[in-house]
This record gives sequence, C-alpha cells and structure tokens, in this order.
Amino acid sequence: MRAFCQQTIFIMVFGFLASGGILASEGGTPTSPASSRNNVKRLGKSLRYLAWMEGDVQSGYEVDRKEAGNRLEKWQGGLPDVKDTDEYLEYLSISDSTDRTDATEKKIKAFLVQNPSDKRALFVLASHFLRLAKIDLANYFYNQLEKDKDFPWKALIYNNRGMLALRDRDRDLAISLFEKAKENDPPLAAPLVNLGALYLHSRSFVDAEEQFRQAMSVDDDFEDAFLGLGASLEGQGKFEEAHKVYSDFASSHTNARSTLYNDALILGNRLLRRQDAAEIMMRYVQSGGKETAKAQELMQGWR
Repeated sequence: MRAFCQQTIFIMVFGFLASGGILASEGGTPTSPASSRNNVKRLGKSLRYLAWMEGDVQSGYEVDRKEAGNRLEKWQGGLPDVKDTDEYLEYLSISDSTDRTDATEKKIKAFLVQNPSDKRALFVLASHFLRLAKIDLANYFYNQLEKDKDFPWKALIYNNRGMLALRDRDRDLAISLFEKAKENDPPLAAPLVNLGALYLHSRSFVDAEEQFRQAMSVDDDFEDAFLGLGASLEGQGKFEEAHKVYSDFASSHTNARSTLYNDALILGNRLLRRQDAAEIMMRYVQSGGKETAKAQELMQGWR
C-alpha cells in the first residue's frame, strides 16, 4: 500500500497470513456470541498469524515476525508433543511462517497422515501453499473447507480468499469476502484491517476509522490496526487524536518502530512540535528503523 500523507509508514492491504499461533481458546472451536471479551481477544490474537501475509513495506509485521521467532525459540529445547494437537498445530504454523521450507511442509503432511480428520491442519497446509504462491493448491483446500459446515475457522477462509481476490485486483470481490469474514467465527482483526486499508485507499476515512477501531477491540497488540487508525484520523484532519493513538501504542509496545515514525511525522509536520518530533524520530533510528536516511533528513529540517 502506498504511503498516506507525506511519508507515513503504512499497512498493507494484503494484511496477513504468515506466522504462528493457531491455538484456539476453546480447543479449536469457534467462539460463540456469548463469549467473554477476554476470550474473544485471546482467540483473535492466537489466530492473527494464520491471517497474515507479509507486505513489502515497513509496518507492524516486523514486530510480529520477531514475536514468532521468540516463540519458536521456546521450543528449541524440545518440540511439543504431537499428541497435544493444539500446541503442535501452533508450532507448525509458526515454523512455517518463519521458515517455509520443505521440512516444515513434510511435518504438516505427516501430522495430517496421523490426524486426517483435523481440518485445522488442512487449513495450515493450504496457508503454507498460499505463502509459497501455489495458488491453485491453496484454493483447492480452501474451497473444500468452505463447504464443510463444521469447519470452525470460516472467517479465516474468507479473509484469505479476500487476499487472493486482491492479488487478482478484484477490489469488489475482496471487500465482499472480508465482510463475510467479519460475519463468521472466529473473531479476527485481519479482515477488519484489510477493509480499513481498502477504505483508506479510496479516502473513505470515516469508514476506515470504524474498521480499525473494531480491529483494535479484537487484538489490542496488533500494530497495523493502530497505524491504520492513526492514518484514518490524519485523513480527517484530527492530528491530535492521531498523535495520541500513536503515542499510546508506542508507550506500551517498545518495538513499534512504524508507530514511532508516524508519530514523529505528525508532531513535526502537522502539530509543529518539532523538538518532540526529533526526539521520537531519534528513538525510531536507535531502535533499528529502516528509513534511517529519510529520518535523518527530517530531523535536520525540524531543528
């Protein structure tokens, strides 16, 4: 996705699908409407990575990738027991997201041989094929699972099919599929962020804001939801509100580099608090932000 406003780091419309946690909070079953808010949030977070396709611009994905790597390290001392289905599926999906090798594919297929009735594992395999751009294979399994009335992750299917529609530049179909994902279990931030990003593209900032706020309620650690909300507020000229969104998230998420960058921009270019902007941009540089040359140029202009 192209940057909004001058140099704002932005989220990708192809929001999700490349790492980790598929452990459902209720043993892989969908969350019911009566579930508590905490259960909904836990489930949304646990499935975040299966609904994530890494983009080619800087955004919150770098944080997710690091988190996935940290979780894999915990298994270095010993892999989870294959009999613990939920944990082993989580291991497979995180491993696939960070490695994507033939070895991981063999492990997924071996698990399916031992557990042929576990349709969640079939979804992990389909997602593996999607990551490798083996679209026909991914679609074949997604279509099978969509027809299965008992499959618990219908929202993930519609979200990922929506991403495929975007790949084919079919915006209307993508919106329709993301809307279906919103209406199905489990609750996910992914399709909400994808919808918000599409609304931002069309400069429908109020509609975008609504989607990003809903995404935050599902997953309040998902940086792209906050980046999108800030951008939608900027689009409405609500610069103080956007600054607060960025500042609050960055204060509680030390690796949120993209948020730091956007916060510095809005402080320096919109709110004219240039000293504060330079300090925050320096934090961005010191934390390993990739836009170092541009950051240094901006800081010079603010001094």
